[in-house]
Amino acid sequence: MPTVLITGANRGLGFGFASLYLREGWEVIAPVRDPANATDLQALAKAHPGKLSIETCDLANFATIDALGAKLKGKPIDLLLGNAAKTNNPASTIGDTNYEAWMEAFKINTMAQMKLAETFVENVAASAQKKMFFLSSRIGSKPPAGMILFRSSKSALNQVVMQLSLLLKPRGIAVACAHPGFVKTKSTADMGVFTVDESAAHLKKIIDNLTVETGGQFFEPDGSTLPIVTRQMNPAAFGAKAPDAWDAQKKVWDKEGTKI
Repeated sequence: MPTVLITGANRGLGFGFASLYLREGWEVIAPVRDPANATDLQALAKAHPGKLSIETCDLANFATIDALGAKLKGKPIDLLLGNAAKTNNPASTIGDTNYEAWMEAFKINTMAQMKLAETFVENVAASAQKKMFFLSSRIGSKPPAGMILFRSSKSALNQVVMQLSLLLKPRGIAVACAHPGFVKTKSTADMGVFTVDESAAHLKKIIDNLTVETGGQFFEPDGSTLPIVTRQMNPAAFGAKAPDAWDAQKKVWDKEGTKI
């Protein structure tokens, strides 16, 4: 029986994911900030005895991620599904930036996703499927103006996903991210194109087909892709290092034991 760890599974799309994976026979680990008040998850656990475990974890508190990692040490996790995010950021304008809220958005939407990957990488590596998948957003790279906090944190997440895919590919771990579509949830005031069940079903198809060869990409709900990061890789660009200079630099890094 495969295992998925889903953050933010107590409501919205995360709950849709948890329900879907349970119906398909998976074991689900659901870390939430307050298990005692996760009433919908508790009901779901009763409907699927022994298949859903509700754990304590607050993505804003990295010590709780470490604690969960210690508790799950040695347990194979086929899919690490980074769904939880900080979404209620103000539509900031110039002169109206809440820097404390911005730091919180980056900590939860970007840094905590990296922390999850680092904490559970051995669990994923020990599994049969070896996948990590993160919920990003097209909003990170398109107009209109506003929502600077959320947009920038999701753009940064895309870079994190790209780097994880490159670094973990030699271990056979596939890493990617996706836009879930405009989903009807509490954070969208129940406006949207997809229900949570529809969005979860679309994204699960992508995850099912994900391999190390197709990792490192930003997926649309229909399985098509968009550029995940700006690829500024012109070796002839003014001020760029020549290939032989890069080779020399890499030899220095290798000698020093620097991982790139």
